[in-house]
Amino acid sequence: MNRSCLLALTVVLPLTHSCNSGPGATDPAVDAPLTATTEDIYTVGASAGEEWETFGRIGAVAFNADGELLVFDAQSYRVIVVGSDGGLLRTFGRQGEGPGELQAPLAFNVLRDGRAAIFDFGRPGAFEVFDAAGEFETSVTVDIMQGVPGSLLLPLPDGRLVSAGGPRFSSPSSGDESSEEEDYRRDIHVFSLSGNDPEVLYRAWDLPPTETDVTVENEAGRTEMTINRMRAFEPGLHLAVRADGQLAVADSTAYEVKLVDAAGNVTGTFGRPIAPVVVTEAIREATRAYRIEQLSISSQIGLLGQQMSSAEAAQFREMLAEQVETMIFADEIPVIAGMAVDWEGRIWIARSPSEVGGEGLTDVLNADGDYLGTLSAGGLAIPDAFGPDGLMAYIEADEMGVQRVRVIRLAALEGEVS
Repeated sequence: MNRSCLLALTVVLPLTHSCNSGPGATDPAVDAPLTATTEDIYTVGASAGEEWETFGRIGAVAFNADGELLVFDAQSYRVIVVGSDGGLLRTFGRQGEGPGELQAPLAFNVLRDGRAAIFDFGRPGAFEVFDAAGEFETSVTVDIMQGVPGSLLLPLPDGRLVSAGGPRFSSPSSGDESSEEEDYRRDIHVFSLSGNDPEVLYRAWDLPPTETDVTVENEAGRTEMTINRMRAFEPGLHLAVRADGQLAVADSTAYEVKLVDAAGNVTGTFGRPIAPVVVTEAIREATRAYRIEQLSISSQIGLLGQQMSSAEAAQFREMLAEQVETMIFADEIPVIAGMAVDWEGRIWIARSPSEVGGEGLTDVLNADGDYLGTLSAGGLAIPDAFGPDGLMAYIEADEMGVQRVRVIRLAALEGEVS
């Protein structure tokens, strides 16, 4: 999204209410518009720039307390540290099998004390920990049978890390006799950097499993291919860590966020009375059409990259069309599409768009979950990383797919309920 050096995302209606007599006093489902004023700070990443800013595949970005940006380039097996002026400060990490070297880096974040942790799946599993200056500190092996981090890795105040969505492994001799319902729960794990085994902090809700693949046969009844079925509108598992260390968890279709303490207990909930949209046939048809359009663009890029023969290209397009045709739809569109907590403790919640292929609204709540207001669709969105003093970083790509990171500063957020 292009912005001028100083951009005001304007809204139509001013807010004049207080916390006790605000939107909730008349209709708590009515949005109270927010105005965000931002300024561009710098952008790093280019196809023809210096070696350090030619990124392979950015897995994550994070800020430290000094406002330095750390870019985790998983393809290049390193972290690039960028100063407040957008210039290179240092890099650390490299490919290899020695201490502090990486083989299959999957997840990254900066701990509250300034250290950086990278989960490397190539050992077969370990956290590589670097100090605030980028010097290798220690390697902490993870028992992957007990839990594996997903791509989202969040630091807790006590130095542990929380994550969900990683691959699940089980031993044939484990004797797990859990119920079918418990089998499709989504585990949220806590990982210690002291060498202790991962622990399941909380088991989040999930939809029951459904058939995940479909077989395509030719006229003679012989199998030509087996493809994975696409899914639409499944509820995501969204996590964020509050300043007090409690984990905010959104795991359903409703606008409801649970607070989970360090012992895995739900201590409370917050949200807004905004109901999920029921998936109609019109929505299913619009979704199929949008997916076909997106897959057509992707397939053209894929065909150029793979240099397929005409027969292979035809089969590829057939597979994509079959995936869309056999898509699995959930019954409702989840209200919440994303969640994060900024350095001021505010909770940002992205809402699903009102139309297929559109952009959704973004709500801002205070640390206690009280609603402050809503940013317009197509305006300021939840960044890939929040930083101190209003810093926000967005991972973007140009028309050629070259990645870059754009850093802005949130100078003001006006219209908040006081």
